[in-house]
Amino acid sequence: MASNFYSAQIKQCIELGSRDQIRHLKTIHGHILKTLPFPETLLLNNIVNGYASIRNSTYARRVFDEIPQPNLFSWNNLLKAYSKSGRLSDMERTFSKLTHRDGVTWNLLISGYSETGLVGEAVKAFNTMMMTKDGSFNLTRVTFMTMLKLSSSNGHVSLGKQIHGHIVRRGFEYYRLIGSPLLDMYAKSGLVSDAKKVFDGIEDPNTVMYNSLMGGLLACGMIKDAQKLFQGMEKDSVSWTAMIQGLAKNGLPKEAIELYREMKREGLKMDQFTFGSVLPACGGLGDVNQGKQIHGSVIRSNLEDHVHVGSALIDMYCKCKCIDYARRVFDKLKKKNVVSWTAMVVGYGQTGRGEEAVRVFIDMERSGVEPDHYTLGQAISACANIASLEEGSQFHGKGIVSGLIHYVVVSNSLVTLYGKCGNIDDSTRLFDEMSVKDEVSWTAMVSAYAQFGRAIEAIELFDRMVKHGLKPDGVTLTGVISACSRAGLVEKGQRYFELMVNEYGVVPSSGHYSCMIDLFSRSGRLEEAMSFISEMPFPPDAIGWTTLLSACRNKGDLEIGKHAAESLIELDPHHPAGYTLLSSLYASRGEWDCVAQLRRGMREKKVRKEPGQSWIKWKGRLHSFSADDESSPYLEQIYAKLEELNQRIVDDGYKPDTSFVHHDVEEPVKIKMLNYHSERLAIAFGLIFVPSGLPIRVGKNLRVCVDCHTATKHISSVTGREIIVRDAVRFHRFKDGTCSCGDFW
Repeated sequence: MASNFYSAQIKQCIELGSRDQIRHLKTIHGHILKTLPFPETLLLNNIVNGYASIRNSTYARRVFDEIPQPNLFSWNNLLKAYSKSGRLSDMERTFSKLTHRDGVTWNLLISGYSETGLVGEAVKAFNTMMMTKDGSFNLTRVTFMTMLKLSSSNGHVSLGKQIHGHIVRRGFEYYRLIGSPLLDMYAKSGLVSDAKKVFDGIEDPNTVMYNSLMGGLLACGMIKDAQKLFQGMEKDSVSWTAMIQGLAKNGLPKEAIELYREMKREGLKMDQFTFGSVLPACGGLGDVNQGKQIHGSVIRSNLEDHVHVGSALIDMYCKCKCIDYARRVFDKLKKKNVVSWTAMVVGYGQTGRGEEAVRVFIDMERSGVEPDHYTLGQAISACANIASLEEGSQFHGKGIVSGLIHYVVVSNSLVTLYGKCGNIDDSTRLFDEMSVKDEVSWTAMVSAYAQFGRAIEAIELFDRMVKHGLKPDGVTLTGVISACSRAGLVEKGQRYFELMVNEYGVVPSSGHYSCMIDLFSRSGRLEEAMSFISEMPFPPDAIGWTTLLSACRNKGDLEIGKHAAESLIELDPHHPAGYTLLSSLYASRGEWDCVAQLRRGMREKKVRKEPGQSWIKWKGRLHSFSADDESSPYLEQIYAKLEELNQRIVDDGYKPDTSFVHHDVEEPVKIKMLNYHSERLAIAFGLIFVPSGLPIRVGKNLRVCVDCHTATKHISSVTGREIIVRDAVRFHRFKDGTCSCGDFW
């Protein structure tokens, strides 16, 4: 009687599944030792099974060793302990000692391999069992379920089909316990027709089977079939959640949200999976109001601190551009995993707050959470967006040490990083070393070449990409057309624009049309640019008109320039470029009355010209400069360096182009104003502090003016320094008196 009582208690302890299982089981075990000096084998077997069930193989072994004459049940329980706790070498040794084995023995061996992902070993054990004399006799439904689960979770369809053959030969096909994992295996493998055959053969399929088939249909994009099945089945919360998730993943966020509302009206309980499925739909739509309503339901359900739901909330707010809301949710999460950290990194990176993205990534590492390849790739992308070569290079080292650099998403981000930071040679080297390249890899390299003025390489790489059978997208085509523009290859650029629609099926965006306007304008073919504009399906955007107006300023074409400026001002009356570029055009022709009139118009409309700023990063600190800012503690040294430089570059042949000064002042004053443009202040700082073996890297918020471009070429010549300037449009690499952009900068 005592044995039966204790056995029942052990069984109850296992079934409760609480965190204190080990403590409860030890308590029961202690009572047994106190009250039963010689427990019978059956009770000891139950104790071993208890410890095995909670994955405590150490205590299971101790109790097993107390059994005077262990039987097959004893050995199977010990085998179960090793199998469940992942101690495979002990499991194999125990298995080899058994001279007599039954189906449970073999199932435990197969399960041990399966649970630890050793597919080959599990299959080998299954085949060995089948070759034994009692192989067919030992084959049970548990064996089939284990092997089907193994096939499903590892994507081994051929193995699953072989197991299906064994199931059919033994007449197990229509058993629910077998049919359910069999159906799930086919559904998860995308073999929906096979899943449907299994489903149709099962008499009275349950909700789990309906859910499996519906999941397979949704995974294959068969939305209407899934909806039809959903409408006719007996649904549980899993069914609703799966349908909501499937609609969201198949690009139907509105339908997903509507189904969520219907589920709510039905009064069904929402769990973490439901919220985790509908929140991405809100993010996809950018519907922050709906997202906030669901957030309220999350709070009422006491699930806000659940890491899965919290990560979904962070992602939703980030996609809705409500980054501060996302941060509040993130900070409240008591437990953060790699998904929640990554959501925050991506959110900051995609909303133009790259420095915060980098800080979050560093905080993640300090908290002990290891980044995966996607997180690292996003952190490197954030560095690329703020041209932070220092942190990006450190992350590159992290990728090498961790082995994550072999993931294409990390390599792509590094190619982009070095391209955006002006290290085009490093971009090329990384690209060439990549064993696997996708469309993003090729596009990143084409764009890097284009932005750096290496047009021929960009065009050749684009043609190689197409020959490799990869289809360029809109970003790739922007890169190659921009490359043609900067090399003055108008006809080639026109050809790529035609191929965009006729061969690659890309609908041109306003950005592509702006590239084409730039293609004509940069080469001085302003009439052709106007003709192209007249044939566009919609008027140019602000970038398009600014591009044309800037070219008119450089070429001195007042007529087209006035039209472009008027069109830009009409499109956006508060855009400063229309006023400043036209003012510059008038100033270059000495029409100061027109300049004054434009300035009055700017004051009346409260339009402010964005002041020119340049910056240089040195020893982890960003040093910013503008022509009228005297806050730098190094200003005296910088001015002294510029005085010295100005004399040296004049001796080298530099002649100031004062037509770019918009003020009606004396010529010497104009020259002095040019000498203190922000990029020259930053370059002088670099010459003072950056060691001679390193390039000087300068960023600028506006486009470099023609005079500064000429002056920097001379500075690189007289100092022997490499100077890399990243302006609002592209990179300029000045070396030995030349610039990478050639004559089409």
